[in-house]
Amino acid sequence: MAAAVVVRDGLAWRDTEFLRPETFNALWYDLSAGSLGIFRGDVLHTMPWLWNYLLGPAMSLWAAPVLLVLSVTLLWAGRAGGRRRR
Repeated sequence: MAAAVVVRDGLAWRDTEFLRPETFNALWYDLSAGSLGIFRGDVLHTMPWLWNYLLGPAMSLWAAPVLLVLSVTLLWAGRAGGRRRR
């Protein structure tokens, strides 16, 4: 996913000559705007502080590096679990 977001950002930069990295908010909106609205509404209704101080700022981050860190972490965790079973 990180590579796909980097390719998307590169193609958009080439077409518009303006670098505007894809954020999680925009990525989720492009994939399913309705589910983003439902999720945001539910979180704001239940725990508004969570959206205002944690999820909202996290959703405005550039998606590529965060997805890369998440991917490496999951790969590492999967590899570490495989070693313990042997």
